[in-house]
Amino acid sequence: MRIDRPAIYYGMSAADYFADPCPVPSLTQSLAKLLIARSPLHAKCAHPRLNDTVEEEEVERYEKAKAIGSAAHLTLIGRGKDILVADFDAWRTNEAKKVRAEAEAEGRMAILRHHFDLAVTMVEAARQQLADVGFTDTFSPDLGNGEVCVAWEEDGIWFRSLIDWLPTTMRVVWDYKTSEMSVAPHSIGRMMADAGWDVQAAMHERGLARVTQGVESIGRRFRFVAQEQEPPYALTICELPESVLAVGRKKLDYAVRLWTRCMRSGEWPAYPAEVCVPEYPAWAEAAWLNREIHEAARERHGSRDAGNLMAG
Repeated sequence: MRIDRPAIYYGMSAADYFADPCPVPSLTQSLAKLLIARSPLHAKCAHPRLNDTVEEEEVERYEKAKAIGSAAHLTLIGRGKDILVADFDAWRTNEAKKVRAEAEAEGRMAILRHHFDLAVTMVEAARQQLADVGFTDTFSPDLGNGEVCVAWEEDGIWFRSLIDWLPTTMRVVWDYKTSEMSVAPHSIGRMMADAGWDVQAAMHERGLARVTQGVESIGRRFRFVAQEQEPPYALTICELPESVLAVGRKKLDYAVRLWTRCMRSGEWPAYPAEVCVPEYPAWAEAAWLNREIHEAARERHGSRDAGNLMAG
C-alpha cells in the first residue's frame, strides 16, 4: 500500500507501514523521540529510507519480551506483525535456527510456542480486567479498528503515526503496551516519561486533527493500557491529562522543527562538536554527601571506642 494523500489508512500491513510508504521520508513518533533524546543523525540512521543498512527488525525481535509483546498485541488487537508460531522449547538447535531464519526471510516474526501461549493467557487476563472497569467494548472489532495509520503533510514535510486501536467514534485513542517491569499506578509515571507516551499521544493528536479538519479532535482522550508479562498479568489503564499532553506537544514541536531543518538542508548532525561541561546529577551528589556523613560518623564512633579501651 502506498500513501499518496493525507488520510486515515485502514488495513495497512505492518511491513508496508514500517517501510514508510509516504511520498518522501516521513517523521514518526519513534523518530521524534530519537531527535529529542539523541540527535538528528540517530534519527536518520533509524529511518528505512534514509539509511540503506537499517533493518525493519533486528535480532532483538527474538528476545522473549519483544516476542511476547508482539504476540499479545496481535491477539488483543487483531492486527500487527505477521507471526510464525514455532513448536520448539528454545532457539538453540540447528532446526530451530533454520525455521527462525526462514521466517525472517519471509518478513515474519518467529515466536516459540510457549511464549505465544503465554501471550494468549495475557490477553485473556487483559480482557477480564478491562471488563472489570467497564471497558467491555474496548478492542471490539465491531466498534473500531486496529493498527490504524494516520498520514499527513505540513509544508512539504510528511508524517505518519500508527494507532493501536481507534474506535469508529474517534473520541478515544488507545495504545497497548506490555512490559517485564511493574506497571503499578504509583510507578507508571516514570514508565510514561521514559517511553515517551506524551510524544506518542501528541503525534496521534496532531495527525488526527489534520485529517479530520480538527472538528472531532476537541475533547479527544488518549489512553494507554500497560500490562505486565508475568502472573497475574496485571494491567493499569492510563488516561493522559492535559498537563502531560501539553508537554508532549512542546517536545513534538521541537522534533518537527529539527526534522524539517534536516530534511531541507540535507544535513544530519550528531552531538555538538564541542567540549561538554556536564553538571553533576543532584541525586549522585546527594548520595556521595550522604556516604561522607556516614563514613565520618563511623570514624568518630571508632575513635571513641578506641579511647574507651585505652582508658580501661
